[in-house]
Amino acid sequence: MVLPLRSSSTNAPAGSSTVVHTLNLSPFGAKLGAFRQCLQRGDILLVQRRHKRAKCKVVWSQEVGPREIQVGIEFLEAEDGFWGVPLEDSRAGVWIVKSDCVAF
Repeated sequence: MVLPLRSSSTNAPAGSSTVVHTLNLSPFGAKLGAFRQCLQRGDILLVQRRHKRAKCKVVWSQEVGPREIQVGIEFLEAEDGFWGVPLEDSRAGVWIVKSDCVAF
């Protein structure tokens, strides 16, 4: 699911932020896209979705194209329901194979 976010590094000057978006979500973090600058594993980010903010740690970063960087984040602290979408179903996105058919 693609959700817009604002992201800022705890090392960046106050008031500087980047508009990024989610590529994958989980209750524990996310895969984000649209970064233009490299981030290092262990960097701390503040992400904002609407009026909610969460402190996150970068767990991986990969350049996927010219000035297109994707980042994996893990929440250090976040409000329940931070994403604003239901993520309760523990089977969401998991394929289960039963005999000759594939069930979702």
